[in-house]
This record gives sequence, C-alpha cells and structure tokens, in this order.
Amino acid sequence: MFKHYKKTHLEHFVEEIYITHSILQPEDITISKLSEELNVLVNYAPMTSRAYESALGIRYVMIDNRISPMKQRFDFLHELCHILRHAGNQTVLPISFIKAQEEDAEKFVLYATMPFFMLQSYKLSDDYYIAVQQISELFGVSVNMAKMRFDQILRREYEGELWPSRGVKNSYTFYHAGDSRGHSSEHPVIFAYYDPHSTLDGPDQLIVCLDPHTLSTQSEWMIPLEERFQEMELETIGNLEYAPAERRDLICFDGELTLQLHQLVLRYGLSVRNFVLQMKDVEKILEADQGTVRRFL
Repeated sequence: MFKHYKKTHLEHFVEEIYITHSILQPEDITISKLSEELNVLVNYAPMTSRAYESALGIRYVMIDNRISPMKQRFDFLHELCHILRHAGNQTVLPISFIKAQEEDAEKFVLYATMPFFMLQSYKLSDDYYIAVQQISELFGVSVNMAKMRFDQILRREYEGELWPSRGVKNSYTFYHAGDSRGHSSEHPVIFAYYDPHSTLDGPDQLIVCLDPHTLSTQSEWMIPLEERFQEMELETIGNLEYAPAERRDLICFDGELTLQLHQLVLRYGLSVRNFVLQMKDVEKILEADQGTVRRFL
C-alpha cells in the first residue's frame, strides 16, 4: 500500500538511523533500546527534559520523571533529534534558529514514533477510523497523534497519485553571482524546497532560476503555479548562491502571479539569477487577490 508516498529528507534521515542500528519493529522504539544503540546516556529527574553533549563528546538526555512513560518517550525522541541534528547552545542562539530547531524536533518525533518503512509493512483496515486505531495501538501513541500521522500519509499519497513522476532529470547547473556561465535551460525554471523544519504541508520556498535572456528582456514573468515543481535537494540548497525575492516583487491579479523582474534587476543587477520566494509570501499575495475578487462579486 501507499505506492505513491514520497518520504521527506527527515524521514530518510530517521529511517537510515533506525535500519543502521537495527530498530526494525515498533517494539524497538524504546528509550532503552535507542539510547543503547546510539550511545546516549539517560537520566531521570524532576526537571524539564533536555539534552546536552559534553566537551568530550559524551551525549546525555535528562528526562522529566514527573510525566507519563508515553510522554517520556516523546521527550526522549525530541531531545535525541537535537543531539543528532542540531548544533549550538540554544541559550545564545537567535530566536528564529531555536524555533526552527524545535519545529524540526517535533517533526522528528512524529516520524520516529511511526516510521513509514515500518507502517508500510502492516495491513491497515480500509476503514479510516479503524486504521487510525490500529496505528495508535501498534506504535503506542495517542489516537490524535496516530490520526495526525495517518492524515499526513494519506495526503502525500493522494498528491503522489495526482502528480506521477514525469521522469524529468535535473540537468541544471545553477548560476553563481558574478559568474557568466549558466545552466543548460534556455528558459526560467522553478524548483521547490521542502524544509524539514517547517510545519507546512507543501513546499516552503520556490527557487526561481532565470536565464539571461528572460532576465534582460522581460520586465515581469508569470509564475506557473499550476505546475508541480521538481524538488530541490538539501545538499544543493546549501551550495546555491541566490538572492531573496521579497513580497513587494510579486503582483497577483485575477489569480495570476507575476514576479517583477525589473525590480530584481534594479536591486541586484544582472549577475544574480537565482531567487528564493517564500511560500508564505506567495500565499498572502494570493489570499489578498482572492479577497479583492470576493469584494467585487
């Protein structure tokens, strides 16, 4: 079942850890098993759960002994995410970084308590409510948490059915600032980035890569929102040189969203050809346009 489901980067990260350390069944997802396999020392005390790593590289998780065993397991997985994925002392990090890390850890808990590769091996009922109950009992989570995960899987499965793979290969070499070399495409191309820190169901950013001709000859360019954009890998996003496109660079009229290229050129010149759009900005622009339309109906 779930033939069209596509795992996120974070899910792949969890799955790789679990398989490498022989965490293969729901009953393996315990504090004792995980801490032993991942070499993490665990202590219990009447204090808020937290994680830290010593100067010698010894990893600790302190778990609140006043909470239920189920909540303790969730807290452990939350703190384990910080150990495995995050660096830096949160007491000195910017608030935005802390928020991103906390959101990442919450997603990690969801994937780590109900890994897709485990869930996929079980036959779930065709009845939605029975299936949710099965997941709850199988992985030892609340019904609400099982429902959240099951809804997420069904939504991604449905999306995969609507947008089957087109077999398009990424043949683009991204532009770098100050570099006259370009990618092989002779037209603009958009990639979607799904941030593992995010709570959004869809992409968090759109990366617009513009060819020299479009950038130098057009004052605006319509963003084809009806298309499903190819996903950009996390490794690529880290190596990419780009500039932010702001909300003021977008105009929406009657459902058509355009990127104001003349404003980008005025601000950055012709050397910058990769631009990042925040989906939250796109959504707000579209909502404002829909509101205007409703007022005149």
